[in-house]
Amino acid sequence: MKEDNYILFDNYLNKELSASEIISFEEKLQSDTNFKQEFEIYKALNDSLSSKFENEEEEKRLRKTLSNLGTTYLTEEKTNKKKGEVISLVNYKQLMVAASIALLIGFFIFKDGNPVYNDFSNHTPLELVVRGENNTASIKAEEAFNSKNYEEAFKQLSILANINPNDTEIQLYKGISLLELNQYAKAKAIFNKISSGNSSFSNTAKWYIALGFLKQEKLEECKKVLKTIPESAEEYKQAKKLLRKL
Repeated sequence: MKEDNYILFDNYLNKELSASEIISFEEKLQSDTNFKQEFEIYKALNDSLSSKFENEEEEKRLRKTLSNLGTTYLTEEKTNKKKGEVISLVNYKQLMVAASIALLIGFFIFKDGNPVYNDFSNHTPLELVVRGENNTASIKAEEAFNSKNYEEAFKQLSILANINPNDTEIQLYKGISLLELNQYAKAKAIFNKISSGNSSFSNTAKWYIALGFLKQEKLEECKKVLKTIPESAEEYKQAKKLLRKL
């Protein structure tokens, strides 16, 4: 199982997927047996760990047990490999399940720690409507940003921004690219300008100001900004989720 799947499962269970993402997710549950099994294992363990314990020590004992179980599975797998043992198909499948459960346990054991930027930096893909004579730069900007080539994305977005200085979406994605490149002050300057305006990207810019503080581990500043995001904003659920983890 992949950690990406765990994040997807978590978002589904917490009702944080869009309508189209929910349809895609549920279709995959029906068509992909392995994916469905992974989800059922995840949900079962999630329900177990999310249940209320009588006291904190009881929860700690469960987590320690799960952690030891995961370590045991991984140690056995390494031992078998070193011995060069021939593993039957059935045992091999069992071993893969064991390793997957160990990885899942590790995901749960550590996911309740301090949140990090990568947990929340799921950028909406760039889809510009700027075309015509700017078609080449637009295509290059989209391809670069969506493939996480943020240096090239910033370069192409800057070209577009010079031609379309009042396009807020271009400015927003310039800021995101700068944030990914760790140019925090420049990114924040862009986000501040957008957040103080009246565009539809105002709250999105606030969200990215908060993520900028999170990436720099300035958690108190991050909290303050998150609290300014209104319930009407698309980012509100994510903001509340991040606040709970801080």
